[in-house]
Parts: sequence; C-alpha cells; structure tokens
Amino acid sequence: MSLFCCFLWFLYLFFPINTLKAQAKTDSLVTYQITQKPFGEVLEELYDNYGIRVAFNASDPVFSKKIDFAADAISITDLLDRLLGSEGYTYRKIGDQYNVYRLQQPDETETPIEEKLYEPIAVLDTVFIQKPVLKTDTLILRDTIRQTDTLVIRDTIRIFTEKPNDGRRAKIKDIRADIFNQDARRNNGQGLEVFYGRAYLWSDFKSSNAESDQLASLWNDALKPSFRSQNIGIRWYKNSNKWFFAAGLTYYDFAQSFKHDRIVSTGGFYELDTLDSYYSISGNDTSWVHVLDSVYVPLESSKSSYETINRLGMLQLGVDIGYRIAQIPGVGFYGKTGVGVSTFLYKKGYGFSRENDYEVIDLKELGFSPIIFDFRLGVLAKMRISDELDLVPELNWRLQLNNMFDDYPIQAKPTSIGINIGLIYYL
Repeated sequence: MSLFCCFLWFLYLFFPINTLKAQAKTDSLVTYQITQKPFGEVLEELYDNYGIRVAFNASDPVFSKKIDFAADAISITDLLDRLLGSEGYTYRKIGDQYNVYRLQQPDETETPIEEKLYEPIAVLDTVFIQKPVLKTDTLILRDTIRQTDTLVIRDTIRIFTEKPNDGRRAKIKDIRADIFNQDARRNNGQGLEVFYGRAYLWSDFKSSNAESDQLASLWNDALKPSFRSQNIGIRWYKNSNKWFFAAGLTYYDFAQSFKHDRIVSTGGFYELDTLDSYYSISGNDTSWVHVLDSVYVPLESSKSSYETINRLGMLQLGVDIGYRIAQIPGVGFYGKTGVGVSTFLYKKGYGFSRENDYEVIDLKELGFSPIIFDFRLGVLAKMRISDELDLVPELNWRLQLNNMFDDYPIQAKPTSIGINIGLIYYL
C-alpha cells in the first residue's frame, strides 16, 4: 500500500511539470524578470521554463555578459525578440529550434538597397546546437577558408593547362621560371648585341721559295704591328642554361703602318767614245786607226720614301659557341670559340711587285684570296645593368687560317688580339 501511495505522489508531481512544458505556446503571455544573470544562462533557461530550444555560439563573449531584463504580459516570441535585440542579435527558426545570430551593422555610407545584400550572408555564420553540441568550436573551418587565398596560383595554372597535354608540364615549368626568375631570359632566351672593338694586328710574311726570300723580307721590314685595327658588328644570341650560341655580322678595318725607302743608283763606270778615225794604205790593204777617249760616268742615286697606312676592309659572317665558367651576383663569365668567313671590301695602301726590281705598287694590283677563313677564342663577362640589358666587355684572339694572297709568291696569315665592348638586349 505504501508503494502504491508513493507511485501516486510521483505521478502527481511529475505530470503537471511535463504538461506545462508541452502545453507552453509561443503566443502565451508571460511575465519575466532577471537581474545580473549571464546572457547565455538566460537563453538556456528559456528551454527549462517555456520549452524553447535556443542555439547560440557559447564561445562568443557576449553570452557571458550579465544583463538585467524585465517584461510583463508579453508573448514568448516577443520575449525572445526583445531579449536578443537588446544585445544586437536575432534568430531564425529551423524546425523546433531557434538559431541565434548577430544582426549586421549597417554602413552609414551604404544605401538601403545595399543593406539588404547582407541578409543572405547572415546564413553563413556558424551556429551551434544548444544541448549536445552547444560548446563545439568550429573555428577550424574558418582557417580552411583562409587557405583559399592560394586560388590565385590556381588561376595562373589554368591559363597554361589549356595547352596540349603532351607538353603541359614542361610549359608550366617555363612560365613559372619567367614569373619568378629575373634572369629567365638570360638563361633560356634570346638576345641581340651591338659591339665595337679595337685590335693589335701583326703579320708574318713567309716566302714560298728561295727566290722570294728578299720579297718576304721587304714586306716584314715595311709593315709594322699596330693598334689601329677596329671592328663593329651585330650579333644574335640563343641562351640555354650555361651555354649560348651566337651568329653575327662584323665589319673589320685591318690597318698597319707601311714604311719603305727605295734607293735607285746609276753611273759609277767609264764610257768610251771615238774622237777621230783615219786610215792608211799599204799596197792593196787599207788600215783604219780609231782615236778613242774614255769618260767616267759618276755614280748617281735617287731615294724614294713611301709612308702610309695600309688598310684592308672586310665583311665577316661568324658563329660562336660559349659556356659560363663562373657566376657572381649580377655578372656571368664565359669562354667562347668560333669561326668566321670573310670577304674583302676594299684595299688601300702600297705593296711590292713580284718582279726582280720589287717596285712599290698599289695594293689593289696584288692577287688577294677572295675568301678568308679565321678561327678565334675569347673570354667575356655579361654584366647586368637592367632586366633587359647586359654590358659585355670581351677579350679575343683571332688567327687567319688561309693565305691572304692567291696569286703571289709569298704567304701571309695575319694574327690579332683585341678588346670589344658590347650591349646585349634580351628579347
């Protein structure tokens, strides 16, 4: 009997409370008053008192703030509106749950139409379920969103992935080098160089036979080495990492001092002359007698001096290949080798005839080879002065491979060493 009485008391106490919660409606009028209670606890009590399930971000400091609130004869919906509105919040009802979010603060400079654009953005705020997941912190999702800044790189890649699939990877690699490497064109690009130089030239004339030894000696005595030779040209470069290939057109003006003194001597002998002639007759024979006289012809000498600058103008087409042997910031050092093919443009000055008297004649009368081949070596430095320009000082050595003369009894293969200064523009 006592157990039955306890069961009845339990039903009496439990049933009214649950009935109150189940029968609570949002349009019911209630009186509500609180003093210095945390905002979050107030929202949690709405479920305990009126069965209203409120979801909010418990990590927001506003919900730890203590508030005062009083209302009399107000509906539960209006109570929730006023309570949230006092702290700048509102709610959106989803099912039987009231999801709390902060109201957007309007910008004074914006028009009312622009303010409406913020309303759908409010849906994107992070919300939390009150009871089972009320304390869950999903800020890690916001960190993930920050990583979308790298989409700029993806956009750049998409531009180049429109290329055919076969060369996609190599193409992207080249483009990235162009963006992030300031020296991309220097390492894998093309350039155009304009240069000027001067050279120290000397010639060694050799005889092709014993009879022309004197002629070769005259040439070696008459022509002196000089630093008068000069050149100017243009060159195209193709760079490939540490290597480069170059092809160019060069105008050469080879110059040497020509100085020769020619002495011609006459006389220095006796000349006989007949002064008178008579005859005598003896029998049938007639004898002639000549009276002779001798006259000495004195020695006379004439001296001719020739002094000028012999010049040979040539146009050369040449190719070179080079390799970078050292690198410091802003400067690359290269070694190079190459060959050239040249033809004569003009010949000015004096030379010696091939006859025994070796007269001094115009240089144009000598038989020159129509084509000249040469070999050269050089070292140079490419000095960066801007993104597109390099200053290029160069030291080079040039050796002529074939004889300068074609129909002449001596051989000559001039050699020169010179310096150039150039300016490369990278395309």
